[in-house]
Amino acid sequence: MKMTFRILFLLFTLLFAGCDKEKFPDEFNLQGPWIEKNDAAFRVEIEFRSSNRAFLKRAPETGTDTLLYRLDKADELLLFQPEEFPDGARTTHKMTYNRKEEELTISGLLPSVGGTPSSTVFIRK
Repeated sequence: MKMTFRILFLLFTLLFAGCDKEKFPDEFNLQGPWIEKNDAAFRVEIEFRSSNRAFLKRAPETGTDTLLYRLDKADELLLFQPEEFPDGARTTHKMTYNRKEEELTISGLLPSVGGTPSSTVFIRK
């Protein structure tokens, strides 16, 4: 009887852990093109590729920035200018991934309004 309760507890624990929708993405989940989730005429685009390369298009008139990235800690994305990678100047962004909705949220990627850090939600392109 005691063993049955342990097995049931283990199964419920695994089920509960598997239902976590908000989590930090791994390299596999992150790679590929992403586009901002909104209805604006221009939407920000970011593409993560292998070898820690990221291509960011923030505005139509600025072109595409080539950056290097590193996933750090449990919820941080570090972006570097190529010549600064891996130990130089960088920007740090909180990041989450919603597996169910396939949405990637990056905080502080775009300029903030009123001192509150911006949060940009991306979907797969």
